[in-house]
Amino acid sequence: MKAKFSLYAKHIVLCLAFLFLPYAFTSTNTVFLLPHLYTNAHDRIYFFIYFTLLCFFYFNYYYLIPKLYFSDKKLLYYLIIIVFLLFFLWISTVLDHPSRNFLDFEYHSGKFAGHPKPFDGRFPPPPHGNHPMSFGFKGGPPTQYGHTTLVYLIGVATSLLFAISGRLQSVEKEKVKSELAFLKAQINPHFLFNTLNSIYALALKKDDKTPDAVVQLSELMRYIMVNSNDEVIDLTKEINYISNFISLQKTRLGNTVNVNYSVIGSTHRKVITPLILISFIENAFKYGVNPDQTSEIYIKIDIEEEILTLYVSNKKTFSVQSDSGIGLQNTVERLKLVYPNKHALMIEDTAEKYVVNLSVKIR
Repeated sequence: MKAKFSLYAKHIVLCLAFLFLPYAFTSTNTVFLLPHLYTNAHDRIYFFIYFTLLCFFYFNYYYLIPKLYFSDKKLLYYLIIIVFLLFFLWISTVLDHPSRNFLDFEYHSGKFAGHPKPFDGRFPPPPHGNHPMSFGFKGGPPTQYGHTTLVYLIGVATSLLFAISGRLQSVEKEKVKSELAFLKAQINPHFLFNTLNSIYALALKKDDKTPDAVVQLSELMRYIMVNSNDEVIDLTKEINYISNFISLQKTRLGNTVNVNYSVIGSTHRKVITPLILISFIENAFKYGVNPDQTSEIYIKIDIEEEILTLYVSNKKTFSVQSDSGIGLQNTVERLKLVYPNKHALMIEDTAEKYVVNLSVKIR
């Protein structure tokens, strides 16, 4: 809501600045003079011309460019731009000179025929060589025609630049969304496959904990199905999900692994991208557990203001693994896409241990 209000406020300020632009510099070299819309016909004319130019700017930006320029109808678009330019020049002529035309008729055909025509004071005579059709190229300030043409072309060029820039940003956002959707599609089946393997191992042993493990899995999968497509989620829910995952792994592994798991700090009113931490934790259980010996895994989540730090450490085992590590690779890619310049990832991979230290700036 605040972002929309700020955007509307910027548009209003820029529009007002544009409408008062003709009065910033006057023929008397005054820096700024407020327009006299009620008493000065010339001010009203300029205000009307600039108002129509402003309306055309939005018409060009929101209709002509999307419908014609971006639809491979550029020739038609340029023809319409030229037609509108001629229209604005014609409007400028009709509005700016009706009183002069009337005086010409009175003095040449009426009772004042043959007398010199006085100047009414509202339209200062142009300097020598600055006829309205000269566009101001022979010296002196630009004439109304030249001024209108210049402002019109600047408006057209500016709207084109804004539209092209916005289109490029939109394409880039869609590209990022597509990449994230693809990565998530890989992560979810990957996680399900590994967890089902864990429960399958319990079932083979006819362990009494198998029903509890199935319930825990259902909770985990419900979280994935409901929240994995969200851009952000409440940090409390993500921490609960991680806790349930660790509990499920401890149920499966029993006394063969010592898990030192702790969460420090408040999760209140903080959000994070879902499933951005779990792959590092899952990786520790995949590669740091050997059923034939007691293994140790250390997991610590530290939340301090806007920084969340994840520390995961496990000793390497030499049990055979059939996994390619695609979940971890995708998580690293997601971090680059979702938290560009807002995260720091350090991985220590030695012959004996694997350590992950991740810091993320959350909201």
